Amino acid sequence: MAKLVSVFISAGHRRLIVAVIWAAAFAFVLGLIGIVAARQIGIVMRAEIGSALERFERLDENVRNTFAMLHKDVTAEPCSPAFGSQLRKVAFLPDGLSEFIYAPDGVVRCSISAPRLVAPVALGTPDITADSVAIWLDRDLGFLRLDGLHGTIALSEPFAVVVPKQQIVTPFHPWVELETGLAAPDNSWWHRSGTPGINEHDENRLASGSAWSPLHAGAFVLRQCGRSGLQCVAARARLADILAAEWKRFLVALVGAALVAAWVAAQGSRLIRAYWSLEARFRRHLDAGSIVLAYQPIIHLESGRVSGCEVLARWRDVDDTILFPDAFIGIVERYDLTRRFTSLVAQRAFEELSSLPDQVRLRVNFNIFPRDLDGDTLREIFSIFDQARERFEITLEIVESGAIQADSAQREIEELRRAGIDIYIDDFGAGYSNMANLATLSVDGVKLDRAFALAPDGSLTAQMLVHAVEMIRATGRAMVIEGVETAERLAQLRRWATPLDHAQGYFISRPLAIDRFAAFLADHEPQPASIEATAIAGPGASRIVA
Repeated sequence: MAKLVSVFISAGHRRLIVAVIWAAAFAFVLGLIGIVAARQIGIVMRAEIGSALERFERLDENVRNTFAMLHKDVTAEPCSPAFGSQLRKVAFLPDGLSEFIYAPDGVVRCSISAPRLVAPVALGTPDITADSVAIWLDRDLGFLRLDGLHGTIALSEPFAVVVPKQQIVTPFHPWVELETGLAAPDNSWWHRSGTPGINEHDENRLASGSAWSPLHAGAFVLRQCGRSGLQCVAARARLADILAAEWKRFLVALVGAALVAAWVAAQGSRLIRAYWSLEARFRRHLDAGSIVLAYQPIIHLESGRVSGCEVLARWRDVDDTILFPDAFIGIVERYDLTRRFTSLVAQRAFEELSSLPDQVRLRVNFNIFPRDLDGDTLREIFSIFDQARERFEITLEIVESGAIQADSAQREIEELRRAGIDIYIDDFGAGYSNMANLATLSVDGVKLDRAFALAPDGSLTAQMLVHAVEMIRATGRAMVIEGVETAERLAQLRRWATPLDHAQGYFISRPLAIDRFAAFLADHEPQPASIEATAIAGPGASRIVA
């Protein structure tokens, strides 16, 4: 899960995701355009089929009407002069049919062009039989004295009609191909006109009236038959022909799809950035399980024993990456999460420190936000340690800043001290720190800024350290110097005429997880409780902590 989440957190991966969103949106929009286009193509093809089918439907209707008139009006003796006269009357009708035959049982006896055949001519087995009508396709009409002519003979006992071949109309859209034919009841197909072979795509036929046409082998194919089901028209539109004819519209569609996809990708990128930003992740997942603590040992300079530790908070990101305070403290302050954060840190610290051996006695230092210097709130947050005060003394480190007002701060400090919680000024010598606050506020100790310990010998900062230590010692406050990173600096601090109380730094130990901190304590015996009281409070302190 962490690996999956890291995909959304990584800027490089996010760019890939945005590209995927763009591609998906582009394909989706292009797909919608394709669906609409396919529907429109289907509508156009239906219209072309309807236009072509209309002529054949009209011819089919004329044939049926002609048969009805022949059966009704031709009543004279077959093949007699009167019979021929009655046939000719029907032939004069303006329906395009002019050659009628008398052919009982499919044997031609006479016709308009051949009043009486010398010998009857049997038409043989019809090519198609549908609705009691037998059809012979493309027969040579020479036996009717119509030499050189061919026609389709339709027989409705005992009369037959010669149906002239009909040519298909030219489609209005050049990318549409048409084929007309006769569809026999046994599903056989007889090509009549147009482009041969279109009807071979019979697996793509759609029900009459549908506006959709599936794409098969790079072409849209439709077929529709007339009311009798015999006369049919098949249409085909090749995709390549459509694109060649409509390339401008296709280009506009591509550009439109790309623009829409770009907008969707931009919105998706914005949402991803907003949802997976560090700020959003931190606010969603700030809980007890995401707090990771490290403990940096603090030693008593004279004895070298561990006198306490500073609790340093980290945050476990959703991808299991551990983030240091500089990455998230601004978020904590910006969204007024300081008290919640401090409470989570206190709870986790108590759970982990309680796992140490019972004989361990430690001063546990916590950093608090200046805005949270409120006695009632802090007393409630750290009340979880009340049940273990014989093991852990709580010290709150606060950075002096312009946000601290001396009068109100003094009241809160006094309330916290009455509750058994000590207050240290952190990073003394940096920022707003000044001797006036040190003299005004009844704090228990001072942590000297690490810049002092890191300053080269003989530098101005190193000289300031000497004076700062003397002034702090004069106030009777305990002192902790941070940033001890070399054996030489530790030895130097121990040789000072004005002794320091405590030290911490990377040479002593880096911040440790609770299990490694426990191992460190085992190797460096903690300060005994009897010595701890004097060592921590410092000379001149009015209160002894047991």
